[in-house]
Amino acid sequence: MSQALYTSKTGIAAGQTQIDVIANNVANINTTAYKTANVTFSTLFSKTLSNGSAATTNGGGTNPRQIGLGTQVASISRNFESGSFQATGVSSDMMISGNGYFVVQDADGNQFLTRDGHFSLDSDGNLTVSNGYRVVGTTSSYTNRSGSATVKVPTQLNATVSGTTFDQIGTKRVSDLNCISLSKGTFTFNVGGNSRQLPAAGFTDNADGTYTYLSAPGATPVTYTLLDNNALSAADRASITSIWGAVDMTTQYYKGDNDTFTKGPIPATGNVTVRNEQKILSYNISEGDLNGSLEDLANSITNEFAAQGYHTNPTPPDPQEPTIKFTVVDGGLKLENNSGESLTAADTQQSNFLSQTGLKDTLDAAIAGQTTFYTDDLNQSVVIRNATSYNNAVSRSDWSIGEDGIITASYSDGSSLTVMMGDNDEITWKFKTADNVTITGSGLNGSDIDTSASDLNPANMILELCTVVNDGGLLAQTDNLWTVGPNAGEAYYGVSGSHGMGNLKSGGLEGSNVDMATELSNMIMAQRAIQVNSRVFSTASSILETMAYLGQ
Repeated sequence: MSQALYTSKTGIAAGQTQIDVIANNVANINTTAYKTANVTFSTLFSKTLSNGSAATTNGGGTNPRQIGLGTQVASISRNFESGSFQATGVSSDMMISGNGYFVVQDADGNQFLTRDGHFSLDSDGNLTVSNGYRVVGTTSSYTNRSGSATVKVPTQLNATVSGTTFDQIGTKRVSDLNCISLSKGTFTFNVGGNSRQLPAAGFTDNADGTYTYLSAPGATPVTYTLLDNNALSAADRASITSIWGAVDMTTQYYKGDNDTFTKGPIPATGNVTVRNEQKILSYNISEGDLNGSLEDLANSITNEFAAQGYHTNPTPPDPQEPTIKFTVVDGGLKLENNSGESLTAADTQQSNFLSQTGLKDTLDAAIAGQTTFYTDDLNQSVVIRNATSYNNAVSRSDWSIGEDGIITASYSDGSSLTVMMGDNDEITWKFKTADNVTITGSGLNGSDIDTSASDLNPANMILELCTVVNDGGLLAQTDNLWTVGPNAGEAYYGVSGSHGMGNLKSGGLEGSNVDMATELSNMIMAQRAIQVNSRVFSTASSILETMAYLGQ
């Protein structure tokens, strides 16, 4: 009869364990990312009174006779279903939607997992969770080994921006230039159409209907020939009409071998007015130009201008040195106009070449006689250093975490710094200047972005996530942390949205997945189980007491 005491005791103990688990669930109903615990039970050994017997030819079989010895807690397991999104309005609060855990690290380098994405920056720019542990970063989209670098957002930067060197910019693809974005189509110059005053003393009468003009000793002479108004070529008639209107048969017209014109008679003193017809010079930016190098584009434009007549010697096969040409210089392009004619941007442009490169503004602001023009920087590079030893440092003004787990930091001058992860885990730094020029690079010396003078690490800017084979094998710790237990299986690390890792949602936290109705129901059942086991215990005790007084 005493066995009933022990059996009911196991029921009371099991019920008490269930109450303890329920109490913890209810206590954590508002705990960020808390995972509900559930209790299951199993039977203890049974006392076998008879094993039973098999049926025989003459008689039937009997079943075993056993008395159970009670119950025990079989498991206390976790429900790892995601909790609901709890909006906080704080941009740095993150929730993992799907599988995975953030990885955090204590001061000794011990790592823990957590679903609690309430992040903040400390005074040194380290990204931390509520207990001060640092958040671990990564440079790999998928690996079975965690990184050791932690997320750290630079509080101050010294960023020195300059034009790219000739060797780098000349071989860059036009589509990769970071200060411009060229469109396909035709860009157009107006050439000539200007009026110049040349000193009459520079003209020599050759007494054969020609004059030679020499601007200075050693200069290239220009020969002006008197035209026959009755035998004008169509081109000459069109040029004269363009400059002065319809041809006047009583006027003397002289044409220079540089396609300029003047009206005679040419005086011996004073100035001679020389004019030329405004011509159109154009180039069509093609897809091939955008995919080719900047040096190739400069050469192509120059060759096309030469083909349209702007070269020193117009008579093939003699060398034809271009008189309007582009060359690559540090940071951009140089335009040289040695044609002797004015050069302006036409009103209508199909391509944005002139406006994107800044040539249009430069030409509009040109002074008389100017022959050399420079574009803006078409590509820029930046050297980023730790700012502690530089006076022109900029301070961090804001920061954010994207849904890809990548950090973006904004600074007081309007610049920003972040990274991009490409194929094969290629990490590219991305710096946006205060003028909204986006510069990307590897961070190596010689790249458009050079971080080699600093201790910046790409892992400082990307949050690492972790998944395990068996979530149920994780061991719960304080402060919403977990460690990998013996039965958790292999741990894998990477970035959000990749290889089974969940996606990140900003502006809120993951709520507890405790269901209050379920917990109240389980609590009532546990309470009743304890009550009825207590009655059994009391009954067994009373019977033992009765037996103790037998025979008295």
